[in-house]
Formats: sequence, structure tokens, C-alpha cells
Amino acid sequence: MGRFRYAVLERDHAIATATDEGTITIDLPEEDILSELTIQARALGAYSNDFCLPMFALIKKFEVLVDGSTVVKSLSGQEARALVYYNKGPFSLTNDYWGEDNNNVRYRSFPLYFGKHAGDTRSGLNMSDYANPQLKITWNAAATTVDGNTYDAHTDPTFTYSVIAKMMEGTPSGWTNQYCQSREVDAWTTSTSAQHNTEIPRGYDLKGLMWRGGYQGINPEYTLESMLLDFDNGKWKPLDMNYAQLWEVFKAWFPEPCAVHQWIRGASADHFDTQMLKVCGMAGNGAGALAADVTSTTGRRNMADLTFFDYAAAAQSTVSSAWMNIFGFGPHQTIYVPMQQLVDGDKDTVPTTGYGRIDLKCTAGASSGTSGQQYVVAEYMKPNGQ
Repeated sequence: MGRFRYAVLERDHAIATATDEGTITIDLPEEDILSELTIQARALGAYSNDFCLPMFALIKKFEVLVDGSTVVKSLSGQEARALVYYNKGPFSLTNDYWGEDNNNVRYRSFPLYFGKHAGDTRSGLNMSDYANPQLKITWNAAATTVDGNTYDAHTDPTFTYSVIAKMMEGTPSGWTNQYCQSREVDAWTTSTSAQHNTEIPRGYDLKGLMWRGGYQGINPEYTLESMLLDFDNGKWKPLDMNYAQLWEVFKAWFPEPCAVHQWIRGASADHFDTQMLKVCGMAGNGAGALAADVTSTTGRRNMADLTFFDYAAAAQSTVSSAWMNIFGFGPHQTIYVPMQQLVDGDKDTVPTTGYGRIDLKCTAGASSGTSGQQYVVAEYMKPNGQ
């Protein structure tokens, strides 16, 4: 029988006030099974003329390494948060504030799952099988442009973080002795009307693939226009679709709407990242004396300008507070392909060693522009000790 304990590895650890960027290394427990790792982060900002840099963009990378260099997790802030949704975690509750202050009740959270999904008790990282397990957090509070969105940098941010490890003691019932590896395997600059090929690494059972791409002022269907998943040069092509058909199938895989609920601090004409691939609904209400209503300037784009209206229905140029509620699909401009949907019976992964080559071919449309970046993340189930 297994049982859980929560180990707080870091508690409100503050970096020197004037430090704007860096990489933090945290030693992880060297025994028992790591089920989940939650990183909480906050930083002080000051509004000038744009939204403050959001925490999901301030965090450049999370890495979990064992044995010195073996990658367990390697994800950007956006990728880590998107996987929270796809793995049944509390996506809408982990990023509830987008403002300037460094209040200790306003952490933004990034859970990392080492089982197949949040709450999985049959899989996890068995720490006793490895040496020198570490978490690395790379951050940059001085950035001012992300995915084409302009932000105010965090000057003298006093970057502060906590880390909570959910550990399993003993051997859980039905233990598989596997863990989930998640890592970015490719990144490239968007090219108009061009297909980009990512050869998916082989060797372990593939759990899923995630494609991310988005840019301010660009329609989502222009960036993520079509996808072809090809095993052994046409031997098995489970997906070959453009965005209209791909989105339809994707919604059948993940029928629960993705939601963002936030208290925001901004003003009219500020760039806003909805944290969605496709927005299906949005409502903004004032959370103070200045703004009464907040609207998007477009119904087509997932990164665009907001307009704050005061109680006389005039556009508000003074920084104001508001509640934003956004519903849609595709967290942080992503499409996730779960292998569970491509195999039969009780299988939920695809063994990769039976194929000589696996390719994910992603195409951007004629109106995609050439400024944005695109990424592919692969998730595998790996035996512990490897």
C-alpha cells in the first residue's frame, strides 16, 4: 500500500530585489516516488503603459534532471501550464491574477505531473533509482515582448517562489514502475505557407504530442493550419487534417471547455493573451471604481487588444482592475494529440520501437506571418531507472 505526503522544498524564497533574471537549482528528494511537483511564483511589477509581463511568459523553462543530465521534464511556462489542462489539473485556478504586486496570496502556480495525469497513483518518478535529482527554473522578468505582445517589464521584481513535492511512500496498488517524461523536442520560426517536419524521437512508449503556435494579431487558423502525423513514411497516417477538421476531432478528445478566470490590471489598447487557441466566449467586469466593462477588439484572434470602458461608456486609459472570464479550447495556443485516441482497447500509448521513423508535419497558412515561433512537445511513459 502507498500513502502520500506533501514536502515543501522551498517556502517563499525571495531572490535579491534588483535581480531581473537567472536560473534557480533546487535539490529534489532522493527517496520515495515523486507524483507531482508544484512551483509557485510571483514577482513585483509596475504598470507604465502595458500589462505587466505575465508569469507564464516570465518563466522561460522548467527542467527536472536526474543523474546529472537525463531529462525528465523540459518545458516553457506556457507548455507546462497547457499540460495542466490536458492532464486533468486545475488549469483555471493556477493563474488567477495578472497584476503588479508581489502579494503572498497571489502566486501563479505550475504543477508538473510525473504520472499519466493529475492524481495518478500507479505511475511516478521513483527517486531511489536516480542520483542527483534537481529542479531548475530559468526566468527573465526583464522581457518586454512575447509572441508579439508588448508588456511592461518587472523592474526590481523580488522574484519569489515556493516548491511543493507530492510524494508517495511505499508501493501503490497497481504500480507500473513508469513515469511521464515531457520535453520540448522542436522549435522553429513560422514560415508562410510552409510545412515544417519534426522527427519525433523514438525509444519509449509515446503518450502524446503537443503543437503550440500563436502571435499577436494573427488568427489561430492561420498559424496552426494543418497537421500530418506519419509513422514509417505512410505505413500509418492516423491524422492528416486542416484546422477545421483537426479542431473538430480535437474537441471530441477534450470536450470540457478550457477556462481562464482572472483578476487583471490594465487599460485600453493593452495587448492581451487570452491563453486560448480559440476563444468561444469572453466577459469582463470592473473590479474597482474605474472600469465598468472590458471587451476584446476582435472575435477572431486569441491575442489582441482590450478596451476598458468606464461607467459613462468611455474608453478608459487609466490602469484599472477587472474580472476576466474566458472560455474556449486549446490552452496557450496548443493542440494536443493523445495516443490513447489512436489505439484500441485499454492501451493508452504507442510503442515507438516498432517504427523506423515518426514524423509530425505542421503547416502554417498564407496569412500566418513570419514572426511567431512554433513548438512541439512530446510525452513518453518511461520505465524508472532509464
